[in-house]
Amino acid sequence: MKEPIVDTIVVGSGPAGSQCAYNLSSRGHSVILLDYRENIGDKLCTGIVSAEFEKFYPDVSKFIYRRAYSASIFSPSGKLLKIKRKSPQALIIDRESFIREIAFNAEKLDTKLKLGRVVEKIEVNSKFVQVRVKYNGEVEEYTSRSLVLASWFGSRLAKMVGLDTPKTKIFGAQVKIKFNGIDEVNVFTGHSLPKGFFGWMVPLNNNYSYLGILGKENPKEIFEDFCRNLKNRFTTLSFSDDVDIWGITVSPSSKIFSNRIVGIGDVVGQVKPTTGGGIYFSMRSADLASQVLSEGLLSNNLSETFLSNYQKSWEKIFKKELQVGQLARFFYESLSEDEINNIINYLFESGVLDKEISFDWHSELVMYAFKTKILNFVKTPMRKAVQKVIYSLNN
Repeated sequence: MKEPIVDTIVVGSGPAGSQCAYNLSSRGHSVILLDYRENIGDKLCTGIVSAEFEKFYPDVSKFIYRRAYSASIFSPSGKLLKIKRKSPQALIIDRESFIREIAFNAEKLDTKLKLGRVVEKIEVNSKFVQVRVKYNGEVEEYTSRSLVLASWFGSRLAKMVGLDTPKTKIFGAQVKIKFNGIDEVNVFTGHSLPKGFFGWMVPLNNNYSYLGILGKENPKEIFEDFCRNLKNRFTTLSFSDDVDIWGITVSPSSKIFSNRIVGIGDVVGQVKPTTGGGIYFSMRSADLASQVLSEGLLSNNLSETFLSNYQKSWEKIFKKELQVGQLARFFYESLSEDEINNIINYLFESGVLDKEISFDWHSELVMYAFKTKILNFVKTPMRKAVQKVIYSLNN
């Protein structure tokens, strides 16, 4: 089956792909949105975004489980560091319903939504992009003037269209549990967790919470150990064996465009290295990509040279933020439990965390923290390595 030629094919209906399809449709472009899943937005995610997210995407207000004013951080020794603000610092949202509405709004603007489609091949020539997919055992072919790749991390499609793939990845494991013993975000460090990673318990609504961890390998085993240790603190917890595991890129791709192609979201590493969160970054990236792509479609210039403007605008906003986030992750992964305890004690006593914290923008706080005595609590080689990177970021 062949469809009429459209302006853009978007592969992936997550936050990045759905937002990009919506933006392009609202500008009058013809769009096909493809996804291998039957359920839009059906991806494992904790669904925490910064409070400022609502300013950019006000429709999210309909999908907020709760507004987070405070968080509790537990050190390896069990000491509690509590952060509390008068205004909300983060939003805990129903990610799946929110993303589904964006995609359906795009469909109302005449985006053709094609679910259950597995992309097998993408070919780019001087005039068009041709996409071959499998659907219910049958082959479908689509042709467009351009393509937005917004698929999952590690997708073989990235190399197929000339995009760079992220070099660093981690894993997450999470379950949804029925538990109402907390009313704020809880973050756990040390104990059975991998060096340099953390666990969380996030309250939702209707007495449910998310429980999860980040790690580099063996996520299911690490998660099970984490749960066993957590029972000592929350004796009424009960856990399901149905653990969801997913991969997360924590380094951005060096090239996010090619001839007639732009990449957005997980597939090109537009994710916070510190926490692995990607909703805000991917949607803002989709806004930038759709603006440049729309200009290219209108001017009939979809060359690599023109589409490089997308990467330039993206780097202007995000490059330093992600570089500092990678530095923070590199630093945190180097710490022993004693060093984490000492640093958390220092943060608690010094008032460093009295500074405003954005859940989605961490670089300012990280750089501020490194200017304090925080480096005095780590070994000299690490101190020198961090100072060297900070110097390169500032010059």
